[in-house]
Parts: sequence; C-alpha cells; structure tokens
Amino acid sequence: MVAGFTTAFILVLMLPSTATPQDRSQAEALARSGRTAEAVRLFERIVQQDPTDIDAKMWMAVLELRLGRTEQAEAAFRAVIRVQPSHIGARIGLGAALTRRGDWPGALSVLHEVEREAGENSDLFAALGRAYRRAGNDQRALDYVTRARALAPDDPDVAQLFEDTVAAYGHSITVDGYGEHRSDGGTAGVGSTMITVRARPGLHLFASARLDQRSDSSEAITGGGFRWRAARSTMLSFRAMGGSGNESLPNLDTSSDLIQQAGIFEIGGSIRVLSFAQTDVLALSPVMAVDRGGRFRLDTRYTYSRSSFATSGETSGDHSVLLRPTWRAWRRVALNATYAYGIESFENLTSDLVGPGNLRATTVAAGLRITLRSRTILSTIWEHQWRSNSGTVDRVGFGMVQSFP
Repeated sequence: MVAGFTTAFILVLMLPSTATPQDRSQAEALARSGRTAEAVRLFERIVQQDPTDIDAKMWMAVLELRLGRTEQAEAAFRAVIRVQPSHIGARIGLGAALTRRGDWPGALSVLHEVEREAGENSDLFAALGRAYRRAGNDQRALDYVTRARALAPDDPDVAQLFEDTVAAYGHSITVDGYGEHRSDGGTAGVGSTMITVRARPGLHLFASARLDQRSDSSEAITGGGFRWRAARSTMLSFRAMGGSGNESLPNLDTSSDLIQQAGIFEIGGSIRVLSFAQTDVLALSPVMAVDRGGRFRLDTRYTYSRSSFATSGETSGDHSVLLRPTWRAWRRVALNATYAYGIESFENLTSDLVGPGNLRATTVAAGLRITLRSRTILSTIWEHQWRSNSGTVDRVGFGMVQSFP
C-alpha cells in the first residue's frame, strides 16, 4: 500500500464536486475501514456522475494500488496528471505505481522531478525510499525513509517501511530455538544465535553458533559467512560452520546461495554440503518465490540430495520439495504454513533425519510472525513430521530478530 497520500487528498478536497455528500462520505468510510473493493465501486459511480471529480479519481488510483492492480492505478494517476500536470499527489502516486511494477528508473525520474517542487513531503520521501530499495540502493533508501519518518512519525505505513529498510540495510541480532519430542520418547532442545554486521553498503558479515542438547549428549557448531548484493537485483551469500566430535549435528556445514529478483519473482539456487559422523550429504536446490507487495508471499524449493553412508558404503539420491505460503493478515502480523517432503522436512538437519530410510519424511508446519515498532520481529512455529519408519516428531520453535540502523 502506498504511504498516506495525505498531501494529495488535501489538495483535491478543495475542488468542487457534484457527488452527493452521502455517497462521498460512504465511499471514504469504506476506503478507510479497509473495504477497498467496495470503495472502488462506489468511487467509480461517483466519477461516472462527474468525470471532472479529481478527488474521486485520486481515491480510485490509491485504492487500485492498494489492491495490487498496478496497471489500473498507473492509468488512473496519469489521467489526473493529464488534467492537472502539476498535481503533486498524482505524480507521487505515479512514481509509487512505477516502482511497484519494477520500473524503478522511471519512478526515480518522476519522483525527483516532484522533489524540486514539493519541498518537505513525507509521502514523497517514502515513495523515493521504496524506489531506491527496488533499485538496490538500501543506503539511499534509508536516508529518504528516515526523512519521511521524521515528518510523519505516526504514519503506520512509513513506520513499517522504515523498519523493513533498517532490517535490509542495518545490523541485526538473531536468536532462535526449538524443542523436539519424538514418538520413541526422545527429546531435544536446540538454540542458535547470529550476529550480522554491515561491513559496507551491500555487504554484510555474520557469525553464528548453534547448540544441540539431548538426553545423552550436548553438541555445538559455530561459523560465519557473508551476504553480498553483487548487483541491483542479485544477492550472493556463503556460510560455513563446523564442530568437532558431533554425532547429531554436522561436523561441517557449508552452503552458497544466489538469488536474482525479477519483478515480483525471486529466482535462484543453492549448493549445500554437510558432513556428519557417518554420513555425507550434497544438496542442490533451485528456489523460486513470488512476493506481491508484502501482503502475500509464496516460497518454493526443490532439492536433489546425494547421501553417502560410511557404515554400509552405499549412496542414495533423493528428491524433496518445500512449499511455504505467507500471508500478512494484519499490518504487523503474518501467518505462514509449510508443506515439505523429503530431506527438506526440517531445514535444521540432524544425523537422524539424513539416515537411511528417513529421507522420505513428510512435514507440515504453521507459524506466526509479529513485527514490533522497536524493529523487533518475534516468530513462533509448530512442526509435525511423519517419518518413513512410522515414527513421528513434533517441534515447537521460537525466534527473535532485532535490527539496528
């Protein structure tokens, strides 16, 4: 959703209109209450009654963008600009629509032209922040979003944008863990932490540690890596972790990931190598995600894994899939579900999962993520796994991410 457009509405509300006060009041009430589709239909009727009603046309453009109808929103903003070429709100809205459909160079051109005329405008600065984020320049994005937040500290959209930008550009501390119970009576508790530091714009370094506590053992693995924005839409990351004498955790876990963003799609792949006490695993994973403006996201991953078992001398190939839809049900609350088959059933792999006969497991999961104004993300997840040996595993996990500018 485009932040605010307060300036635009103040400007157009002063224009005369032949729409009845009751229709207009009802349409605006529907829009503000989140009943967007109904509001659009009512504003369409108002425009049919008076094609010169710029106020109603602006509302329609903003609501179309809220619904994710980017092309319709762009056309509506351009229609207002044709009538009033100097309309600040419509030009900001056009920049936002261009950003949404991936034309960030066009958006920056439009918005910087407005910047020379609009002065201190929180809607403009927020739109510029979004455009620079799409352009891959998180540092410039944070500059503009910080200015928008200073002008509109109570605007929830600006606050959310600021938090998202800090999370992408700044430093962070991540803490998570889970408790596990198996149908054979075994239990486990796992905790991990990761510190991420921005070494320079576009490059983050991180160090991490993981502890696995079971009834008969306590194991650890530590390491680090980097995340590098190699190009505007290209993200490359590498991680290496290791331990000594582990039976459940890997003694070596390395992975490399490449993600390319193309509009609403993220496409890429990863290579992961794990070495357990008795098993070595090579996993190759193409991945794809679809993200429609932050309201809905679908992550998918296919994995081909090759496992070598030292005890038997055998090797085994396996095919795995993972599907994870995420729905932002409310402004600061997102719900997610997961279906996974094969080695993907648990992403924190342990030796019991990759052992013979366990690769064909099936897992379902459900989770909740809450984003706080303190730039803190809290999450929880429940997972249930059916293994091919008729055993089951339940996990309950919790996590926290704290970001810093």
